[in-house]
Amino acid sequence: MKYLKKFVFFTFSLSALMLMSCGDDDDAAAVTDDPVEQTEEEKQLETLSASAWTMSSTTLDGADATTNFSGLVLTLKEDKTYSTNGSYDPVWPSSGSFTFGSDLNTLTRDDGVSMTIAVSETSLTITFTYADSGGRIDALPGDYVFNFTP
Repeated sequence: MKYLKKFVFFTFSLSALMLMSCGDDDDAAAVTDDPVEQTEEEKQLETLSASAWTMSSTTLDGADATTNFSGLVLTLKEDKTYSTNGSYDPVWPSSGSFTFGSDLNTLTRDDGVSMTIAVSETSLTITFTYADSGGRIDALPGDYVFNFTP
């Protein structure tokens, strides 16, 4: 009888401990263990907006045009807007918005300029053609390649 009381007490205690370990902790663990996976577009926007991009070189139709854009800093944001640290109009307006094109390596600015990008954590290359609008403009039309570093 003495062993039966100990066995019942031990079983009851063990059951109580097991029930105490069950609780809301499982729900909290499920939330933190299954983070929402980012879409490819969100990943691209995160990479583009990770830092301000400082222009390191520029070419126009293959010729060096870096001095024409000296000091250019481009900031791209996750809300699909951009800004520069000054006015480099009309080739680079001081601010605006963009959308992705047919793939995540094509951006179209709100002024209609379509750009091809290549981005990594250490560099951003933007290639586009600026077409002369027919008026008297300071910028030269042609194929531009901008190289940026963070």
